[in-house]
Amino acid sequence: MRSVRKEELNPKCPHCESELPEKFFKQKGSGLLLSKTVVYFCPYCHKVLGIGRSNIG
Repeated sequence: MRSVRKEELNPKCPHCESELPEKFFKQKGSGLLLSKTVVYFCPYCHKVLGIGRSNIG
């Protein structure tokens, strides 16, 4: 399967169905000595879209 880049398309929020030209995020932890956790959320309904965690900055 190949990946195709589509810059003209915006994903939709699975909760409110709004188009997402951007997403918001909030970060906890410095990433230096502590792990860094990032929460991505919809700018319209503020529901969580995903969580990322890194043990290395």
